[in-house]
Amino acid sequence: MNEHKYLPAVEPPPKLGPPPEGFKHSRNKGKRGLFSVISKSDVYLFGLAVPGFIYAFLAGIVFIISSSAGKDLPAPESLQTYKPPLTSKVFDRNDNLIFEFYVERRDPVPLDSIPSELVLAFVTVEDKRYYKHWGISMPDVFRALLHNIAAGRIVEGASSISQQLARNMFLSFETTLIRKIKEAILAIQLERMYSKEEILEMYLNQVNFGHGAYGVEAAAQRYFDKHLYELSTHELCFLAALPRGGAYHRPYDNPEKVRARRDKFINALYEIDEITHAERDAALAAEIDLAPRRLPPNEAPYFVEEVRRYLERKYGSGFIYREGVYIYTTLDLTMQKAANEAVEKHLLSIESRKNLDVVKSDYDTVTFTEDSPAPKYLQGALVCVDVHTGEVLALVGGRDYEQSSFDRAVQSRRQPGSSFKPFVYTAALDNGFTPGDVEFDAPVLVRTGGYLYAPANWDRKFYGPMTLRQGLAQSRNLVAVRLARYVGPEMVVEYAHKMGITSPLKPVLSISLGAVEVSPLEMATAFSTLANGGYRVEPAFIRYIVGRDGELIEEWYPQQGEQVIPAQTAFLVTSMMQSVISSGTATVIRRRGFNRVAAGKTGTTDDFTDGWFVGFTPEIACAVWVGFDKRQTIYRGASGGSCAAPVWAEFMKEATADMPQSNFSMPEGIISRRICTLTGQLATEDCPQTREEYYMEGTEPTLSCQYHRLLKLRGGSREDFFRLDRRSHGSGLTTVIEADSSWQ
Repeated sequence: MNEHKYLPAVEPPPKLGPPPEGFKHSRNKGKRGLFSVISKSDVYLFGLAVPGFIYAFLAGIVFIISSSAGKDLPAPESLQTYKPPLTSKVFDRNDNLIFEFYVERRDPVPLDSIPSELVLAFVTVEDKRYYKHWGISMPDVFRALLHNIAAGRIVEGASSISQQLARNMFLSFETTLIRKIKEAILAIQLERMYSKEEILEMYLNQVNFGHGAYGVEAAAQRYFDKHLYELSTHELCFLAALPRGGAYHRPYDNPEKVRARRDKFINALYEIDEITHAERDAALAAEIDLAPRRLPPNEAPYFVEEVRRYLERKYGSGFIYREGVYIYTTLDLTMQKAANEAVEKHLLSIESRKNLDVVKSDYDTVTFTEDSPAPKYLQGALVCVDVHTGEVLALVGGRDYEQSSFDRAVQSRRQPGSSFKPFVYTAALDNGFTPGDVEFDAPVLVRTGGYLYAPANWDRKFYGPMTLRQGLAQSRNLVAVRLARYVGPEMVVEYAHKMGITSPLKPVLSISLGAVEVSPLEMATAFSTLANGGYRVEPAFIRYIVGRDGELIEEWYPQQGEQVIPAQTAFLVTSMMQSVISSGTATVIRRRGFNRVAAGKTGTTDDFTDGWFVGFTPEIACAVWVGFDKRQTIYRGASGGSCAAPVWAEFMKEATADMPQSNFSMPEGIISRRICTLTGQLATEDCPQTREEYYMEGTEPTLSCQYHRLLKLRGGSREDFFRLDRRSHGSGLTTVIEADSSWQ
């Protein structure tokens, strides 16, 4: 970062300032200076040859026409307040340039930062009487008039640099007499208000160099991918050749034509002794090596669009495209590139392995317009946030922004399936349940009006008694339904909203299976609340905005966040979600080589239409969604574990590569006990499967497991446990629930 906190930290700054040490602005080796560019014959060329009455006659005509043409010209005061549209730049959190907003790409530089060779070339070729006329060079006007009359057509122009500036600032480029007169009037007014140096500086920063580049610095970056002070003589002359317009604005298409005009500027520098004979020959022989025609790709188009929408809502479009501000965002460009690669790599793999009917390559040769229908190939979304601050570090809203600008990470609302279950478990654990409590994975019948609906597990199987930890790890639907029944759907909605879900949610029992619609950004934000010890932070895209002159326009401060659930509850749910990765439905993450401490949850919707994985480490949270824009089966058997979790694993390996190893911090009030995983009671030596389980202090089990001791004495089997449950539940294993018609 710069010494001043708010000044841009990349080149070029608002004004480039002095070039690097050792660079000489004039590079003229003691030859003639900037003001000595007029040839000896210029002074008397027309002054002695043309009678004075002709000047008087022309002046009279000009006066009559100008009286009419001057009525709709801008007021003189507007000339002093005129501000050309400037380029606004978007940077990532490490001050890397991401994108530029501009109508005319322009990066103003002061005159003393522009190499004098370029200034001399412009003045010598375009307006050699520049330092003698008062806005209009009458000898040049008369000479051009005679040449055009002799040729019978327009073969020569006579616009001074001041006239060209006036035309670029305020007028159209139509070739009419009225426009030329308006141009002359404005040029005279400019000369009265500004010095010659100021006009030159405005001109060199205003003139169009083609391909959207306005001004010499923008042109240097566009055509050579260099700053102005890095260009050689022949490159400077190449730039000087471009403002003539027409074919010269298309140097990639007309290289020889531009080269011929470039050589004219090189010879002009030689004629005024600005370069030596050897330097001229070397410049003439130099090949023109242009930067690639295509602009560098925007690695984060969906993120940039979110920034643009925010700025337009708050400041208006003029702020973005005219003010030339510097926008420092929360994005990490390295993470963004990893996200782009992870999403595209895995979706291409799915298209290939599953032989999908429509694939992205089918659209690679299609030209898209605003009216083009959305592509029908498989899509994906990814959003990664800092769990402590809410800063959005990476965002993928789709596979190709040019083909579809719809942001599936922020704008899309899809059913999250089982990835919504952590909100059910959070509500339960915050209201008396523990990770070691045993619930039955057994049939549930829901009475809705005149018929019964039977929700099922994804594998159509029932595993009987299991701890809540196992129920979440194995994503057992019926365990979640029973929990939602106990705490109530209204409470599940309350906790989801507290933790970061902003979409409207209906308090119905089906919410336990993710029968709602949310965005990936909401899911990443809400899961961050768990990773952040119960503190909720809002997602942020912009860190601060700086004006061209260095003033701070807007600054975002890292949030402390609001504690919406107790730290102990957040820790317990996080611990349970770690089992999803270590032994549950997302073990593919470990097989993919991601070995850091992490927690998360898979999600799959009916008919295999949506695949989710939302997870987090102690530092960052990431949500991944895979599916088609139109709800349709991805492929038979597609799940969050097979479609989304691999993307998450590949991205997180790269995103956390440089982070130190860490663990989720255990808050005060948490204790552990070794329990029997079948009964949830304190383990004994007779229990075949045990684990260390966490509890809020005061909720830990106090009774030792008697079931396995009795089982050992009686020689019974695990089925006895079901019989025990039937005796304790008069209606047996199947539970009948009264529900409203909104269940489905």
